[in-house]
This record gives sequence, structure tokens and C-alpha cells, in this order.
Amino acid sequence: MITEQYLFIGIASLLMTWGISSFIRTLQGSAKKLIAVFLSIGIFSSFFYFNYINISNYDPNYNKDNDIDVVFQSLEKYLIDNPEDMNAKKVFAEYNLQIGNYHEAYQYYGEIYNSTMSQDIEVIIGLIESTLLSRPETLSYDLNDLINQSLEIEPLNQKALWFGGLIARASGNIELAKERWNLLIKNPELPIDMQQAVNEQLVLINSTKE
Repeated sequence: MITEQYLFIGIASLLMTWGISSFIRTLQGSAKKLIAVFLSIGIFSSFFYFNYINISNYDPNYNKDNDIDVVFQSLEKYLIDNPEDMNAKKVFAEYNLQIGNYHEAYQYYGEIYNSTMSQDIEVIIGLIESTLLSRPETLSYDLNDLINQSLEIEPLNQKALWFGGLIARASGNIELAKERWNLLIKNPELPIDMQQAVNEQLVLINSTKE
């Protein structure tokens, strides 16, 4: 392997480590330790892989999704052995939500919400989002109550205002939907794609009323 390749891998590893350490600092307790271990394994595996393919006849059709599956299975096994670790279960719920396993995310968020973490804004928002995306046949939670609870904890939470507007509109409370979305659109930190989505909803509401 040439010097430039080693330099590239070294810089990439440093950047990955910096980004991951920033993420880990936002976690707490056992979840921080658990994710730190899994991500450390992932970084080492990636570094080993990049070196290996440059000095061997390794199959270029290697499927990187296999590594994700290994982490997923490891976390799942950890939860089987430690079912009371709600911080780890929260990470697993978020992971399921991100990869599109909405029903599993809904189940895990429900378990977490019914534990000692019912006041965790991320858990409440996750439960709302996974409920809307999984569309369970029977609703175990009142979405309006969950929205109100999340807004009491964090009145300007972007997801709470967005989902709150959608739920209010679906319930026929157009004025409440407008109130929430108008409050959301004033947020200077709102991403451009969300600004566009909110503006489209407000235009749609106003045109429907006319």
C-alpha cells in the first residue's frame, strides 16, 4: 500500500472518530458504553477491511450491510440479556425507526414510555412518529395527549410542532394546526426542506378554507 493510501485511511479514521465521539457524548449511562463498544468494533472492522482489500485478493463484492446486521444482532442479543436497560432499548428503538422497522420501533418505544422514561421528549416523539408510520390497528396511546405532553416539556420542539400540526389537521382542528405550523416556521434553525414542507401545508390549509 502506498503512503498516500495510509495517509487517507488515517485521516478518514480520525474524522470518523471525531464524529462518533460527538454522538456518544449525547448519550448517557449504559447506552453510552454499549454504543461506544459497538462503534469501536465498527471502526476497527472498517480499518482492517480497507487495509485487507489493498494487500489481498479479497472479494470486491463484499456486502457492507453484513456489518450493520452484526451490530443489529449484537444489540438485540444484549437486550435479551438485559431487558431492563431502557437506555439501550431507546437506542435500539431509534435504530429500528431509522432503518424502517416501524412496527418494532413502535413496540420498543411503547415499552420505554411505560417505564421510567415517560418524560423523555425523545421517547415521546419517537412513540408518536413510530405510531404514525406503523399504523397499528388499535391505538394504545392518544396521539393528542402525547403531542400536548411533548409540547409541555419542550414548547418549540420541531418534530412535536410538525406532528402536532398534522394530527390537529387530521382531527379537523385547522386553527390549531395553523398555530403550531406558524410557530414552527418562525424557527430560524428549521431546515430548508422542513420550511418547504410547512409552507406547503399552510398554503394548502389557506386555499382549502377559501
